[in-house]
Amino acid sequence: MKKIVLILTVLVMALSVCACAVEENSEPSGGTETKQEQKLETEPVPVVEPPIEISEFGEPEDLPEPFEGEEPAEFTSDELAITVGDRSFNASWLYWHNIYDWRQAGITYDQIKEMNGAYMDLPFTDAAMEAYKAKVSDFTMIMMLNDGSQVFTPTVTVGDESYDYEWLASHNATEYTEAGIDADTVKTYLDAIEENFWYAPEYRWISEVYNRLVNGWE
Repeated sequence: MKKIVLILTVLVMALSVCACAVEENSEPSGGTETKQEQKLETEPVPVVEPPIEISEFGEPEDLPEPFEGEEPAEFTSDELAITVGDRSFNASWLYWHNIYDWRQAGITYDQIKEMNGAYMDLPFTDAAMEAYKAKVSDFTMIMMLNDGSQVFTPTVTVGDESYDYEWLASHNATEYTEAGIDADTVKTYLDAIEENFWYAPEYRWISEVYNRLVNGWE
C-alpha cells in the first residue's frame, strides 16, 4: 500500500511540473489574433470620390420636360459645361437646378453670360425656354456681386421727382416723355445697369422704351 501511495504522489508531482512548464512557454490565448485584428482595423482605406450627381447642390426643380423627342447631345456634354475649379456643370444641370444652387456651386454672372447664347440655341420646348429664361433673369436680378455687396441701381431725377428702376421698368415711352425723361438719359441709365441686368426682362423693357423715344414711337 505504501508503494502505491508513493507512486501516485510522484505522478502528481510530475504532472504539476509539466503544467507549469506549459504555462511558462505559452502566450496568452488570442494575443496574436488580437494584434492582427487591430492592425487590419487601423490600416487606411482608399477613398473613392463619387462623380457629381444632380442632387449635390439641392434637389432638382420641378420644371417642364425640356425637349420633345430625343435629347440633344449638347445638353449633357462637357462642351457646353461651365467649369468651377475641378468641377463641371453642364446645360442639363443648369436647367434642372435653381439659381441658389448655381451660386452655391460657385457659378458667376460672367460664366452664365458667356454660355447663354449656346444654351438659347438648344431646341427647348416653348415652356422649357420660358422657364430657363426666367431662371437666368432671376439669377441676374439677385443684385449681388461676388463679394456679397448689393448692387444698387441708379435713379433718374428730373426736377424734384425721382424715378427708380421699378418705375422705369413699368412705364411706357409716352409716360417717360411726360415725366421729362429723354432718350439720352435713358441710354446713360441702360449703360449703367447693363453689366448686372443685361438679361432681365426689366432691362429689355427699358431698352424698348429707349428705342421708341429715339424713333418717336409712343
